[in-house]
Amino acid sequence: MKEFLDFLKLPIYILGALAIASGILLFAPDSVIQMLYMTEFKAKYGFALGIVFITSVSILAVLLIKLVYGSISEKHNLKKLKEAQTKFLKKVDGEKVDLINAFIQQPTHTMMLPMHDGLVIELQHYNVISPAGQTHMVSMPNPQITFFLQP
Repeated sequence: MKEFLDFLKLPIYILGALAIASGILLFAPDSVIQMLYMTEFKAKYGFALGIVFITSVSILAVLLIKLVYGSISEKHNLKKLKEAQTKFLKKVDGEKVDLINAFIQQPTHTMMLPMHDGLVIELQHYNVISPAGQTHMVSMPNPQITFFLQP
């Protein structure tokens, strides 16, 4: 069973190669199999070749479906995000406009802002601003980090 689970974890290009090789051995005419000197191998391991072929093609099909679904889902989510951002920016009020203008006036378009401020959290939620970096040194009484304006 462990060997079968290891087979499922093979990279996609190896699964593709296994599918092609086992497919050729299974479906090629006997004259081609004889030229490759694989007649005895096919007779002895034909059942195993069939299992390898079916399993690898099935896994490749599932991976392809997952890739296509992920791509479509990502495009759909990006479209929804753009619509939400546009809707948000159309109804933005005075404080948010002032903060965005302050970002634009900075030469690097970055500012130190409080982490737990509602206005900052809302602008971050709609992807208008983002933290500049992954780790930040903050003062615990007044936690502020650098944010940048998204292009």
